[in-house]
Amino acid sequence: MPVLNPHPRHFREAVESLLAQTLTEFELIIIEDPSPRDGRGLIADLHDPRIIHVRNEQRTCLRDQLNQGLRLAQAELIARADADDICRPHRLETQLARFAAEPELDVLGSRLEIIDDEGRHVGYRNYPLTHDEILRALRRFNPVAHPAVMFRRSTVLSADNYVAPVFVEDYDLWCRLAAAGARFANDPRPAVRYRIHPEGMKSEKLKQMIAATVNLKRRYFQAEMTLSERVRLLAERSMIWLPRPLVLWLFARTAFSRKLGGH
Repeated sequence: MPVLNPHPRHFREAVESLLAQTLTEFELIIIEDPSPRDGRGLIADLHDPRIIHVRNEQRTCLRDQLNQGLRLAQAELIARADADDICRPHRLETQLARFAAEPELDVLGSRLEIIDDEGRHVGYRNYPLTHDEILRALRRFNPVAHPAVMFRRSTVLSADNYVAPVFVEDYDLWCRLAAAGARFANDPRPAVRYRIHPEGMKSEKLKQMIAATVNLKRRYFQAEMTLSERVRLLAERSMIWLPRPLVLWLFARTAFSRKLGGH
């Protein structure tokens, strides 16, 4: 769990949702960069030995925080979590069982339930479920939700960890893993309640994220894009120049669904 400027309520809720998992044997590695808010005080009274809380002396970046956590982790299976989302109680147990049943699996994500600042249900974000569907979707969008993913540590280490700049660390990693032959899947059941709120990077930095995604798709897929994929890329590039409120509205209209997709 990378942390920067943790929200006084959301951060604690995120940590508590992990400590309340039905699977109890794990380590929760929190990598916090310095900011006016110190997350240590927000969870000091939890006194859970599974928490490994590292607060860096100097500001790094999300990519470096993720790689720092990978170096500290002892388990072969790594579950990613954000500091403002809520993991469902059976998340880790369900994902671990899926890896046990499918030894060839390398990366397992899930669909997301979207919540607002107060934890109220907003909708769902649906993703393709099978390996082949995920590979086809990679050319158009990021089909694996980073805050809900579990992956094999050895697979990611063999791909040189996270290397891309901010906003596309995960998308770039999935592209490189796919090219190396990794196996993907998404669970149809949401493993995480994904929070959209004013302080979150998800809304504040949306235009920068779109620009970084466009550049990444041009790097990996431009030479082989279909006409519809090129039209989509052009539409995404045009969103960069729109007013931020309009971009947020368009993003919400296209990224969220009122209904959970079928199996």
